[in-house]
Amino acid sequence: MMSLNKLSAIGLGMMLLTAGTAQADTTVPSPAALDKPVQFTLAVGAERMEGDTTYQIGDPTVYANGVTENQYFPFSELEWPLDIWLARIDGTMVIKKMIRVNATVKKNLSDPNDNMKDSDWLTPSNPSQLDIYSESEISEFDAFIFDADVDWIFFNSDVVSLYAGLGFLYQDFEYEAKVLYQTYPSILPGVEFLGDGRVAITYDITYTIPYIKVGTDLKFSPKFSMAGSFSYSPFVEAEDTDNHLLRENGGKIADGDMDGDAYMFDISGKYNITPVVYVKAGFQYVKIEVDGTQTQVYGNGLPLGTVAQESESSQASGFVLVGFDF
Repeated sequence: MMSLNKLSAIGLGMMLLTAGTAQADTTVPSPAALDKPVQFTLAVGAERMEGDTTYQIGDPTVYANGVTENQYFPFSELEWPLDIWLARIDGTMVIKKMIRVNATVKKNLSDPNDNMKDSDWLTPSNPSQLDIYSESEISEFDAFIFDADVDWIFFNSDVVSLYAGLGFLYQDFEYEAKVLYQTYPSILPGVEFLGDGRVAITYDITYTIPYIKVGTDLKFSPKFSMAGSFSYSPFVEAEDTDNHLLRENGGKIADGDMDGDAYMFDISGKYNITPVVYVKAGFQYVKIEVDGTQTQVYGNGLPLGTVAQESESSQASGFVLVGFDF
């Protein structure tokens, strides 16, 4: 079932799109649209993403009985892959060549091919010693991304436009994974223990990112233009839930609450095939870094305590779109 945040994001995206908008990364209007007080574009296409979202936990640890340990960080790391294909719908509305409203909705078309990697360093006297390592196959995956922003075009000429704006990015990644193998390098080097085919872990992380942006549009000819922007957010919020289903006492559930910052940049080129139809290709990069606290409980409700948590996501994407100017 979709979360309230996701339903709200979808609703906002649909309102923007049905209003005639098209595209959270900027689009330069076609020559046919330049004299209209309100201009619209709508584009659909595919995007290839590469990257991961990785979290680490470690000390300080506060146990349920109040005892605190503060020896080293991290003692565990889980790297979740993001090598996926996405479908995307972009929308833009430009008002009097001064205000531009952009929106993009993305949904995964594929599951990650790479495995989830789980590493544990459990020896306080030798924190760099890898004690447990496993890889798990992603058996189920769901990704939803919504991005919207409003730009103020404060300089506009026949060749160059400059703008600044405010935006909002929401990402949700949900995983289920089956253990392929597990090793104990410091104890039994070279020995692998195979998984039994059951789903052993689920993971869900959401990023909520309000941001500021600056950018430029360059028009090289009546048919060809380019756009680029840089965005930054010091107010990222992230929440995640990790459920180790096969652990004792009904599994171990870990909920993280983190905040931090992010930056994003994109560059794209647009070619007008006709005054109405265009193609567009581009590259985007997103970097997110957050930290906070993870609260752990057993599946039967028995509390375990809290640990420090850090999470980082790197996402590089290339996309191709076919669009229409109205």
